[in-house]
Formats: sequence, C-alpha cells, structure tokens
Amino acid sequence: MEVFEVKSTKDKLIITLDRSAVSPEFITNLLDRLRVEQLVQKAEFDEGVLELSEKIKKEWWAKNKNDS
Repeated sequence: MEVFEVKSTKDKLIITLDRSAVSPEFITNLLDRLRVEQLVQKAEFDEGVLELSEKIKKEWWAKNKNDS
C-alpha cells in the first residue's frame, strides 16, 4: 500500500492512510490546520489582515522583548 491513497466519489474525497507511516497526532495536527485554512478561505480576508497581524506582532515584541 502507498502511504496514502485518495479516491474521489461524486460527493466525497476518501483518503486512506498507511497506519505505520503516520501517527494519529500528526493526522490530528494536519486536520486542525486544514480546518483553519478552510475557515480562512470562507472568511475571504484581504491583504489588510496580513498587514494588521504584522503590526500587532511587532508591537507585541516591542512591548515584551525584555520580559523573557
């Protein structure tokens, strides 16, 4: 068996994974990331969100750089 196989039906994609190749924790983390990606796509954020996140991150580091 391949590490993973993908089958497509009319309504679904079915992914089969070789249990010896991936851990349940890896799959859980991957699915969590896919959920976030799907929610972000659904939200249709524009480039302004990225700029805002960078600004917030820079401000946080400027305020907290000496707290570690």
